[in-house]
Amino acid sequence: MKRLTCSLALLASTLISNPLLASDLVVTGQVSVPGSFLWHQGARLLDLTTAAQVDTSSWPLGAALLRQSAKHEQRKLKAGVLFDLRAARVNAAALGDDSLTELLAALQQQVAQMPVTGRVPAEMNPLKQRLAKFNPLLEPGDQLVYPGNPHTIRIVGAVNAPCDLEFIPAQSPKRYLDSCSQHWIANPDEIYLIQPNGDTSRLGIAPWNSEDAWLAEGGTIYVPLRHALFGESGNDFNNEMAALLATQYIGVEATSAHE
Repeated sequence: MKRLTCSLALLASTLISNPLLASDLVVTGQVSVPGSFLWHQGARLLDLTTAAQVDTSSWPLGAALLRQSAKHEQRKLKAGVLFDLRAARVNAAALGDDSLTELLAALQQQVAQMPVTGRVPAEMNPLKQRLAKFNPLLEPGDQLVYPGNPHTIRIVGAVNAPCDLEFIPAQSPKRYLDSCSQHWIANPDEIYLIQPNGDTSRLGIAPWNSEDAWLAEGGTIYVPLRHALFGESGNDFNNEMAALLATQYIGVEATSAHE
């Protein structure tokens, strides 16, 4: 306990308003003490959330830990998704379906605009961080973002236009899907659920594989495209698209914590 108290005191005392150094730890969003903290050997996640005073007004489920060392693999992931979308547009041109070509072009633009965030899985609730398994060491340059809860559900992918729907407690993902117009290329058998903390799962929605599941407010439903459009990489594309979406977070467009 003494060691933790000293660590927290050190972090709290190093809050600065000067231009950021490469080793700074940065906390933004709905916390009581946002700002920059000097990284030191042995600093842990709970040290930083305590120094920034993450409290009951914060939204831990939608918060994100952003890490520079994770960006390399995410750049490759994004490049692979863009490559598959370009190849799919070539295949779609042979079908002569303008709506399909437009959908793929829109998806390609959406992916191109997605920042490489470096988001990594992390428990962002300080109460749970008191357990050692939820309290990892921090790396120089780590950033925490605690956005506001939008109280909505977003649907993207093989839809005629992305949908932002009001969150309704206990409503099934399938019911949300019924309120968003899907493109004919949508896979009728399954969807992906992306929770606001980045956890991702695949859910059966057809009569033969229907499953029950829940989606937290601020979550995203990704409607996958039919595998045939992507040839042998069909399964990989949808998995990778969902994984890329999981690296995003609420309000990412409004932050400067990405490339």
